[in-house]
Amino acid sequence: MRGVAAAAVLALGPSVAWADHGAGLRTEGWSPLLTALVFGGLAFVTGVIVVVIVAVLTRGESPSER
Repeated sequence: MRGVAAAAVLALGPSVAWADHGAGLRTEGWSPLLTALVFGGLAFVTGVIVVVIVAVLTRGESPSER
């Protein structure tokens, strides 16, 4: 029983992460300024879409539709 437990600990224990490819295969990330501009723009566009949807759903009926 101790042999099975020891084998399980060794097999499931910490090892080198397969996703960490090292310096040769990594790509350079975006600059912090570019990241801020892109995600800030996405947040702004999302906010505009939400405001438009709420405005369309909550508008009252016009006098011509009465």
